[in-house]
Amino acid sequence: MRGSPRVSVVLPLRAGLPVGPALASLRDQTFGDYEVLAVGEGAAEAASLAADPRVRALRGESAGRSAARNRGVTAARAEWVAFLDPGDAWREDHLAELVAATRFGDAVAVFGNPLLGEAGRPLLPMSVPSGRISDPFDFALRIGAAPLRASAALIERAAAIDAGLFPCRCGGGPELDLWGRLALQGLFRYVARPTAVLAPAAPSRRVPASPLLAATLARLLGEGAVPAELVPSARRCRNRLLLDHARRLADLGRPAEARLVLARDCVPGLDPARYLAALVRVWRAARAWPAPGALAGSP
Repeated sequence: MRGSPRVSVVLPLRAGLPVGPALASLRDQTFGDYEVLAVGEGAAEAASLAADPRVRALRGESAGRSAARNRGVTAARAEWVAFLDPGDAWREDHLAELVAATRFGDAVAVFGNPLLGEAGRPLLPMSVPSGRISDPFDFALRIGAAPLRASAALIERAAAIDAGLFPCRCGGGPELDLWGRLALQGLFRYVARPTAVLAPAAPSRRVPASPLLAATLARLLGEGAVPAELVPSARRCRNRLLLDHARRLADLGRPAEARLVLARDCVPGLDPARYLAALVRVWRAARAWPAPGALAGSP
């Protein structure tokens, strides 16, 4: 009987999204000790299309991407789990690069520097070197972006299960919420060389949901569950998430909601410059987008 693979790759499927490019990039990997768990609508068809014994289908009704990823993690046979969303792709040495970073035996997650589109720029500055990340919150604050994307990450299965997996509740950033909880379990490793290619995100005018990680960090900080050495950066990270949320609301013409987030949830002293910038953004939005009914004529 064949032993367990080194890596389990979770492929969450959704109707209408082509899976061929993702399967092709899996076939091209120089690292071959993996299994693929196709989860969701069309899983059986994807396994048949792959014509590879390493690909197995997990049947069941679609309940969203987070639920599909969670099912894949719990069914995985490997110690390490990678994710590949339809529409995204890996260069041939992607798994080899991330697996190599696990050799130190000190990380619960390894993440790479994805490209935003095949001809796009790397998500993170190329000046940031590969290495050990003992404080992922501080790393994200210094980089100025949410650094982890599912299709560019490798996570320890046991740590992900202990952390509670991907949240299925409503809110913004389920991936980031899991990474934040994983940061409490151990350090991360970063691989600077871009090997994952993310599909460009479609522009959206939808009202952004409040970031899940901000609520999670508030709860964990209140419970004393955050290690002491991570408390300052976790507080600043939560504050940054909410400041950015207020800015997005203002940009979408919802200054009253943005003002409420600033007044109720944000701490000016944790990031004075960004707080002031958000206030200015909200003030300008209020001038550009009068309150509903403000321009209505008298009856």
